[in-house]
Amino acid sequence: MCYLQSESNPTRCKMSYPCAVYPDEVDYFVESLRKFQVADIGSESWFEQNETVLKLTQQASIEASTQQEEVIKEKLLVEGKLPLLVHEAYCALVWRIKVLPKLIDSKDQLPASFVLYSVLYYEVNVVALLETLLFHQTCCEAIGDSALDLIDYCAQALGLLVGYANSKHNDIEDPKALLQEPAIDEFKRMKLEIDFKIGLKCATILSYLMNNLSVLPLSATNRVIKTHDVPCLIAEILHAKPWLRRTGKGFEKFLEGQWTPVYGEDILKVTKDEAQAWFCLYALLFNENAMRNYEATDFRRKEIGKCAGLLNDHVLDQVPVLSQLKQFLCSFQMGSGATGKHQDKLLLDEVPEIKEALLAEAKKAGWKAIIDKHRRIFVELSQEEIGAMAKR
Repeated sequence: MCYLQSESNPTRCKMSYPCAVYPDEVDYFVESLRKFQVADIGSESWFEQNETVLKLTQQASIEASTQQEEVIKEKLLVEGKLPLLVHEAYCALVWRIKVLPKLIDSKDQLPASFVLYSVLYYEVNVVALLETLLFHQTCCEAIGDSALDLIDYCAQALGLLVGYANSKHNDIEDPKALLQEPAIDEFKRMKLEIDFKIGLKCATILSYLMNNLSVLPLSATNRVIKTHDVPCLIAEILHAKPWLRRTGKGFEKFLEGQWTPVYGEDILKVTKDEAQAWFCLYALLFNENAMRNYEATDFRRKEIGKCAGLLNDHVLDQVPVLSQLKQFLCSFQMGSGATGKHQDKLLLDEVPEIKEALLAEAKKAGWKAIIDKHRRIFVELSQEEIGAMAKR
C-alpha cells in the first residue's frame, strides 16, 4: 500500500492518503481491462487482470471512503468499462456453476485450494467495485443494457443468501476442527462464505439500481417485478437477517467485512447491509412505475406486509424515513395498498444477453475441453507450480 501526500495547507504537516494505484498507473490499468471467456480463466493475461481489478477495487474504495476525487470512477466511465465489469462477474459465475463442480467433486484433496480461490476472489472484487461505483446515478446509467444482466445476477445471489441464512452454514465452527480440516472441505466452506459476501453486496447494488430505475432500460422494471419478484425476495432477506448470527456466547454481526461480537444495545443497531435492504424495499414500493404492474396477490401482501413487524421503535429511531414504509406496509397487508394488476404497455421486452453469450461461446469451445484445461491449471499442479503461484 502506497501513500500520497497533500500540500493544500503548507502551515500544517502533510496529510497522507493510502493508495493502491499510483496516479500514473490509472489510465493503463483501466484501459487494459478486457472481456474474458470462460475458457480464458486461468490464463496468464487473466491472472494479470485479476491483480488489476483487485487494485482498482481497493483504490475506488479508498477514494470513496476518504472523500477524495473519485479518479477510478471517472476513468471507468470515460472508457465505458462498466458493462465489462458486469460481463466479468457473470463469467466467473458461469465458471463457478459449470466448471468448478467438475474440478472438485471427484477430489478427496486439493494440492492448493488458494489457486481455485483466486477465481472466487476475482468475482468478489468485481462485485465490490460495482457496489462502490453504482452509488452514483451516472454509473447506473452508464451500465446501459447490461443492467438487465446485473439484475439477474443480483437476484440469483440474493436467492443463495436467503438459503445461506436459513441453513446452518453460518454456525460457528470449532477452531480446533478447522486446523485439521481437509483442503477440499476448507475450499467448500470458503465458497459458501464467498456466496454470502456476494449476496450482501448484491443487496446494496439492487438498492442503488432501484433508486435509479428511471435511468435504466425500460425492461429493467419488468425484470425486477415480473421475472424475479424482488419485493418478495427482499422481504425474505429482511426476515432471514443474514447479517446477524447467534453464537455460544451471544450474538455476532457482520460489520466491515467480518463477524464481530455485539452486546447489549449494539445487537439492535441497524447495520449498513440491513439499511440497504430496507432502502431497496422502500424504493420499489414507492415507485409508481414499478408497482403499477405489480399484482398484489394475497401471498405477496402477506409476505411483504409482515415486514411491518420488523420496523420496531429501535429501527425507526435509527432510520426515521422508514416510518412511511411501515404505514404503507400496514395498509398493504390489510389489502388496501394502492397496487394492482394493470395492462403492461411495454410491447417489446429486452432480454439479458451476457450469460447466454458466455454459455454459447463455452459450448462452442467444448465444456469437456475447458474442464480438462482448467483441471491442469487449477488442480493437477506440481509443487514447483504451486510455489510459483504462491510467490506471485
